[in-house]
Amino acid sequence: MNARQRMALVAAAAVLGGGVAAAAPASASVQSGWTAKGYASDVAGAHASGKVYTRGDGRVQLTGTLKDTKTDGKYAILQISAKYADGGSRYEYDVTGSSKSIGSAGGYNFASSVRSIKVQECIGHSGGSGHWYLDKCGSGWHEIW
Repeated sequence: MNARQRMALVAAAAVLGGGVAAAAPASASVQSGWTAKGYASDVAGAHASGKVYTRGDGRVQLTGTLKDTKTDGKYAILQISAKYADGGSRYEYDVTGSSKSIGSAGGYNFASSVRSIKVQECIGHSGGSGHWYLDKCGSGWHEIW
């Protein structure tokens, strides 16, 4: 029996309930690690990475760390863009001059209807009054969900 035939047999057994492939319990979540490093979303001076997973209540949780990797007076900024099944979108960002966990209270969570989450690292500066300005960003966005 070749590899293709073995895979067909395993798939058929799973469909027929042969017990070869067990389904995960409904409350289980698969965690996926993410990083902006090495993608178009990467920029020198910032480093962002973390995990994204489905919570037991069906919402999607994004956690991670944002680090400022250069002592150049600039701040590391992580932009987060989410798109939903109904066409809606959500934008978030985090800023640090050192290292911090992203999001207040342990990250960001998104409705179960989220279809994609993308990140982009940037460096920037404060313009006062709570305004942040992007000086340089990665050349693109990296889809992590």
